[in-house]
Amino acid sequence: MTLFIQRAEHRNTQALHAKMDELLRAVSDAVNETAKIDQKEPEKIEAQREQIQQ
Repeated sequence: MTLFIQRAEHRNTQALHAKMDELLRAVSDAVNETAKIDQKEPEKIEAQREQIQQ
């Protein structure tokens, strides 16, 4: 049962990432670095979010 839940969560996460990637590609003023943000460490992600908000 746990494996089933984990697979469902992983599928949902992957789908969300795919949708977000598509939105980033569609927005002309999006920052290219944002598309690959999930490969960064949490501290770097938070720093980038703060930089974008300013």
